[in-house]
This record gives sequence, C-alpha cells and structure tokens, in this order.
Amino acid sequence: MPREGFYIIRCPKCGHYTYAPTRQKTRLCVYCQRIFKINPLSAVFVENAETARTRMKLYQTGKHHKDFLEAMEKSRGKIQSLIPDNDMDLEQLQDNRHEIQPVSARRRELEKVLYRRARSKPLDLHVLEKECLKVGLSWEWVVQQIETLIRSGHLISPKPWQVRLVTDEIEPTKQRGKQVSPTQLARTIGNILRKSKKPLHQEELVSQLQNEAVSSTGIEEALNLLRNQGYVLKTSKGTYQWTGD
Repeated sequence: MPREGFYIIRCPKCGHYTYAPTRQKTRLCVYCQRIFKINPLSAVFVENAETARTRMKLYQTGKHHKDFLEAMEKSRGKIQSLIPDNDMDLEQLQDNRHEIQPVSARRRELEKVLYRRARSKPLDLHVLEKECLKVGLSWEWVVQQIETLIRSGHLISPKPWQVRLVTDEIEPTKQRGKQVSPTQLARTIGNILRKSKKPLHQEELVSQLQNEAVSSTGIEEALNLLRNQGYVLKTSKGTYQWTGD
C-alpha cells in the first residue's frame, strides 16, 4: 500500500465524508461511530492532509458529490498503481486453527490485546485487527466491542483510525453515571464553538459545559478530535475557533 498521501472516503454506514492516511486500512466514522474498512478504489487520492481536509469539507456540503465521483475516477489509476498485486486481504491472515471461544474468553483476549498495545499510546485499527486475528478473534465481533467501548468512554479515538484505552477496568455493559465520551463531548464543544461569535479559551469552554463529569483531559481529547477532522483551529493566542461549514 502507498505510504504517502491521504484517501478521502465516504462512510458506507451513514454517507458522511472523511479522510485517512493511505497506510490505514480501517477507520472509525466520527458521525455514526461505526468502524469500516477503507476501499481504496472508492476513494479520492490527495497528496497531503491539508488538501484532504479542504476537499472533505467541500464534499460534506452535499453540493459536490458529482465532483467527488469524478475525482474518484481520476484517482483510480493512481491508486491501482500504488497497490501491490500481492497485497493480501486481512481476512486471509485468519488462523483457522483457533476454535470459536465463548464470549467471556473472547472478552478476556480482547482486553489483553488492548492493555498490551493500546494503553500507553494510540493503536492503529489495522494493527489491532492483525493482533486480534492472531488470537482467533473475529474482526466483526471486535468491531462491535470497540464501538461499545468507545460509547461507554473506556476507549477514545484520538484519530479516527486509532484507539487508546483510557480506563483501568473495562466494563462496557455498565453505565458510568453522567460521564461523557470524548466523541459526545466533541459534538457538544463543536456546537458551542460554532455558535460563538469569537474564538474561545479552554477555560471558557469549561465554564459553558457545566458538567461535573467533564475533565480537562476529556476536553483536550474532544478538541483534538475536532482539530483532526478540520472543524476547529487552534489560534496563535491559544484559543479555539470553529472553521467548519
């Protein structure tokens, strides 16, 4: 797979546009919170992240879908030339010697992988998939668990193609009081910044949130999500400004 450049893609679940580095094979949609595999032949190839963000926001308006389809066709030859013929699909890496495990055993295996690989730093989703396949975990099942863990706040997604474990105990079936996940918080902060007539400091955001379950770390994670998606800009004065449509 190409190591430089970015794909602009459309979520097959909800239809929103997004982007990812060409080295990524899987990503999380920040809109519908579903994980999906990237199909390079249904993507637009661009050289850098700035171009990807600009064109993604243009397509997101809904008025340029035809332009996206035309750009996708133009990109196809370039993308095909960058993908090796022997680029094996990840499903082919499954070790069929593993027997289907009961849910409790699968959950323990997934927890081990997350503690080992995603606790100290973010882990790319395609790497997580390989690690899970090694221990006999179905990726379809893992995707469901990851989505649940993100909604419950046990995992965060610093970038839409990454996850990081942020709690010491994984209890996805239990409610955690009023604690808000980074993605939910990002939506709330995005609405505050979008309606604001001026850029806001982080302290001003805290005062407007008025939620005891929101920590400064959670706000930083949420702001990073918005910045990575190109919706928020951090100014030279340390304030945050809405740049989305």
